[in-house]
Amino acid sequence: MLFAIGTRVKFRYTGETGAITAILDDGMLQVRLDSDPDFEIPAFEEDLLRNDQVEPLSAGARFVQGKAPKPPEAPPRRELRIQYQILKPKGLQLAFEPMPGRDGSVTRYKTWLLNDTTHEFLFEFDLFTQGRDVLTLDGKMNMTSAMEVGDILYDDLNEGLEAWIKVRRLTTAGPDEALERTQKIRPKQFFNNVHTVPILNLLAHHFVLLEKFDTSVKEEPTEDLKDYTKQHTRKPKPVTLTGSNPFASLNLEEAAGFEPEIDLHIDKLMSGYARIDKGEILRIQMVHFHKFLDKAIRLGAPRVFVIHGVGEGKLRETIADDLRRHPHVLKYKNEFHHKYGYGATEVIFE
Repeated sequence: MLFAIGTRVKFRYTGETGAITAILDDGMLQVRLDSDPDFEIPAFEEDLLRNDQVEPLSAGARFVQGKAPKPPEAPPRRELRIQYQILKPKGLQLAFEPMPGRDGSVTRYKTWLLNDTTHEFLFEFDLFTQGRDVLTLDGKMNMTSAMEVGDILYDDLNEGLEAWIKVRRLTTAGPDEALERTQKIRPKQFFNNVHTVPILNLLAHHFVLLEKFDTSVKEEPTEDLKDYTKQHTRKPKPVTLTGSNPFASLNLEEAAGFEPEIDLHIDKLMSGYARIDKGEILRIQMVHFHKFLDKAIRLGAPRVFVIHGVGEGKLRETIADDLRRHPHVLKYKNEFHHKYGYGATEVIFE
């Protein structure tokens, strides 16, 4: 179909008429509308008809342009009502920030750990349900800070969600004794606990995990130096002698039940991992690896096996990098084993 500047045309679908004022690229034409001579619009050739191809309207007929339908408006974002404002520190806290979708409904929550104190902590955190780890995180938490843990789904709330945290407060004398707590998160309690959380200053579902810490400063001892030193010196680590019980630990029951191997295949550690990306899977595997290694060293195990599989080798290489720098590892080897093949690394401790 040929069009030239000045050709009279009609829009195939709307019925509007006009004249071509310019030939554009990619099969498009510039059209000045009869209904508004000051207004020109671009149009594709296939959307236009030449006026000589259009049957003339009857004398009594006239064209009435219809109104274009309005695009649907997005529903208003659901607002959470402020119930109170935090006025004083509330210790270590857990917050779930609603993440509404385009339709305003909430299907997931961003999870935060909050340290609303003037102390620093070493911590381990685990959010789990019915034996399945949903989120895990460990590390150092600075004073008056917030750490993003990850996202949970709305459906996780119906599966008996629980939060576990273990912390050691950092002092000038070193880490304090560990404090830990498990918090059950019931759906009714979850939806009732909507507050303005500190540090983030936003509305979220809010739980206090640990609030009281021993901040008292110990007075100088009145006993002599010998007694004071004996009382406050850390006990030496038990020494494993040749031919003695390899589990040189005071907790014999725990040592007797210790399995000197761990399978780090993700399906052995958790369910529902299909929606997790590879980076997050590797992080979860390394968290379990570090916990297992620390426990083996604490119980005095002479050697352990870490099952990582063959695969692409990313997990095996990451484990090897950690073992290479570990002060308690004498040596490690990834050799053929009658039970594991090449899918496990043997770790021998000092």
